[in-house]
Amino acid sequence: MIKKIIFLILFLALIASLAYRIDLGKSPHERIGELMYFPSGNAVRLLCVGFYAPFADLVWLRFIQYYGEHRLTDLKYGLMYHILDVLTTLDPYFIHAWNLGALMLTHDAQRPDQALQLLKKGIDRNPTEWRLTFMYGFINYLFLYDYKTALVYFRLSSMSPGAADMPKRWAGYIALKRVHDIRTAYNLWLDMYNNTVSPEERKIALMYLNEIKMEFDIEFLNKKIADFETKMGRKPYALNELINAGLIDSLPVEPHGYKYVLKNGQAYSTWKKK
Repeated sequence: MIKKIIFLILFLALIASLAYRIDLGKSPHERIGELMYFPSGNAVRLLCVGFYAPFADLVWLRFIQYYGEHRLTDLKYGLMYHILDVLTTLDPYFIHAWNLGALMLTHDAQRPDQALQLLKKGIDRNPTEWRLTFMYGFINYLFLYDYKTALVYFRLSSMSPGAADMPKRWAGYIALKRVHDIRTAYNLWLDMYNNTVSPEERKIALMYLNEIKMEFDIEFLNKKIADFETKMGRKPYALNELINAGLIDSLPVEPHGYKYVLKNGQAYSTWKKK
């Protein structure tokens, strides 16, 4: 134990010396250049002899300095992933580092590939942490426009223990508006409506459920219009003709309190989203 403590003191002195040389370099570029000498995360972890969190804090402070220097100078962040890799290897439970680091890699460094690589590492080490799978979906949705991948990860996030309702909301929205799988969207919003304890969340879920139900109705009516044309040799003049032709028993109730009408041979709702 005494040997470990002595080794720790010596290693802290080494880190302090490195920090001192970084701070007293001739220019911001030279100061930040010292970071290239950070070893791999696994190497640092071996040297820390169990004191992982304190060293992770030191690396985090250096990362903030690195980001600030380049934010004020050349806007180049070639070492960002390397530093985050060292940091998160030292402390894999530092969720803020995973998420904020991924956003910085995507937005500032313009390296969403590295951001997703970092998050995959984080998800592997924290498989039940919903915020990491949510961020993976968020980057795919907002920056890469890969809506199908985003939908998968939002759903994974929503199924994690202790997950907030937010991933369900995003998954439901994407299924409806981007992928246009309205049946999946309906099931996701219905799950949120039935399980949320928040009145506001339930109100939002109901809004989307009504919109999806309207789309189901219009899809159903347009199919019956096609059946009417096949049977009668013409399009109907009004939706009530579908009832008279025995194709439907009654018109569906428009969930927003408006009406379904026939326009240019297709079914429409008189409701308009505000």
